[in-house]
Amino acid sequence: MDQERIDFEPGKVYRRREDIHEIYGGQRQGGISTPSTHPLVLLFTGETGSQFGYKDDFRPDGTFWYTGEGQIGDMKMDRGNAAIRDHRANDKAPHLFEYISRGRVRHIGEAEYLGHHIERRPDRNGTIRDALVFELEVKTNSSASTEYGLHEAPPSDADLRLWKRPLSEVRDIAMRHPPSGASETMRRVVTRQRSEAVRVYVLRRADGTCEGCEKEAPFFTKDNRPYLEPHHIHRLADGGPDDPRYVAALCPNCHQEIHHGKAGPILNQKVLNVV
Repeated sequence: MDQERIDFEPGKVYRRREDIHEIYGGQRQGGISTPSTHPLVLLFTGETGSQFGYKDDFRPDGTFWYTGEGQIGDMKMDRGNAAIRDHRANDKAPHLFEYISRGRVRHIGEAEYLGHHIERRPDRNGTIRDALVFELEVKTNSSASTEYGLHEAPPSDADLRLWKRPLSEVRDIAMRHPPSGASETMRRVVTRQRSEAVRVYVLRRADGTCEGCEKEAPFFTKDNRPYLEPHHIHRLADGGPDDPRYVAALCPNCHQEIHHGKAGPILNQKVLNVV
């Protein structure tokens, strides 16, 4: 039976209890919530979990590493953890949210399971245990995004040439997603290439001018390119959905001000409007 599709809006802030659980159900506490009457697996992440060994973040290859559930002892592949691993077989869509304040979460994007591994991390009591870490592809469901065709292979690394291709082609690669039903291997390849394409695209789009203060880049790199830093607007720490609409090119000063400055949120909103 075809399941209903539920689309949350990437970047939008939701009240977890009122806007999510009162509508879709699911456990109202904890990091993984599994509504029984809707095709969803709800994943919540935040800074406070790091003190209990829950370190979630985007990796350099564009994947998101999400810590499984289980506060004491070795984590087991059951309940919410199994729901992540088996979401495709169960026709469930994982959605990732990030806490921005008490009871309020920002939607990061829809996720796809790529694999998992085990890391040695402390549990709630400080005892070192086996923790499950899920490797996820996170996508923004942008209407501008397209999928590769079932028989269309992504470009090889040798054929990317992102600094030389027309800018429109680089943006196309940055917006491409694996086809429905793609293997986990292909999803990893496309996720990595998309992440690199987004980085190059936003730097080329900025053309040497900071998209925050609108000043020229402070220096040139060894490759003789203006030095600017990609900034993911809808992520508290660097990393985030690889979508050119949510990534800016900033000078180091603006980048650090957004993350650590008193007026950081105001500047971040300005950058969002520009991008």
